[in-house]
Amino acid sequence: MPIGGLMPAAARHDAILRELEMRGSLSSAALAVRLGVTTMTVWRDLVALEDRGLLVRVHGGALSLAVAQQQSRDSERGDSRPRPVATIGMIVPTTQYYFPEVIRGASQAAHESNCRLVVGATNYSEEEEFRQAERLIASGVDALMITPQDTLTPDSRLQRMLAETDLPVVMVERSVEDPLAGRLEWVRTDHAHGAEVAVRHLVQQGHLRIALAARPSATVAGLDAGFRRAMGSLDQHSTRALRRDLSHPQVGDNANIAELGDLLDDCLSDGVSAAILLGDADAMAFLDLVIEKGLRVPEDFGVVAYDDEVAAFATVPLTAVAPPKHELGHAALRLCVDRLKQPAGAAHTPVRMALLPALVIRESTVRPV
Repeated sequence: MPIGGLMPAAARHDAILRELEMRGSLSSAALAVRLGVTTMTVWRDLVALEDRGLLVRVHGGALSLAVAQQQSRDSERGDSRPRPVATIGMIVPTTQYYFPEVIRGASQAAHESNCRLVVGATNYSEEEEFRQAERLIASGVDALMITPQDTLTPDSRLQRMLAETDLPVVMVERSVEDPLAGRLEWVRTDHAHGAEVAVRHLVQQGHLRIALAARPSATVAGLDAGFRRAMGSLDQHSTRALRRDLSHPQVGDNANIAELGDLLDDCLSDGVSAAILLGDADAMAFLDLVIEKGLRVPEDFGVVAYDDEVAAFATVPLTAVAPPKHELGHAALRLCVDRLKQPAGAAHTPVRMALLPALVIRESTVRPV
């Protein structure tokens, strides 16, 4: 750690701005100890940065511009909030699909707990997962929520980093196998239950021959388990389970549609009268192919989507399994807060939480009365 004046002013300014970016506020005394300088040196740095319009000084420290502006707005409304008690990092594969609602749930819980939430997206890159986790841990977050692009790879750099950190770590929408299973916690959707709910609903509508189709993702294992369990519980003489793996989605050609067309042809040749498809986009495209074949939905063929992001806007509104995305993010952040509140050295029992998805019934499986 730099001592006294050995740390250049530019480096101290960078450290101050990083602290504000992560936490929204800082204490002059605590930062002085961390940087190995006097509180007067930090005070001069804060004055210089405020003169440049990069922060707002307050008694005992400083606020980021965003936090200061929010506090000003809250004050005008008579809603003054104290400084955040903790900063919690959140790493998700994408902010474009599925995870926006997870983030909103975590954000609500952060607001309720007076915490600051910092989010990073990895675009399903293992390298970026490691980089984001390394950056957040180094920047001083108090806890970390993370969704790897798939299951946590044994002995990977990310696994080793999470094993070595002293921070509370909560996996979101992923579970963990040994050797980290004894320490890491997780909150995830019970996708096997979701598949079972979908199958039971279709059976109630008279469909005994059912297909499940999915592209590679971390969700597939749970769907497979639930689909096999639900179909296996039926009379094997009158039922038929068709399982189809679809390829990774292609951009710029019609390979996806061709695959879905082949799936529909196989369904019809096997007498399958209903299908569950992972992902609203595939379910909507498949539904359109069913209609183009001259089949009536839901009378001749039923379709269920798994995700329920945009399923309600299909040509025929799609019945869908809806994972509890908002509740997932809320529960994960609350688990981080609970861990931060535990006294140092207190006995700790890891928590693994599975939330149940819901079935939203629409016209693709049930004709409106």
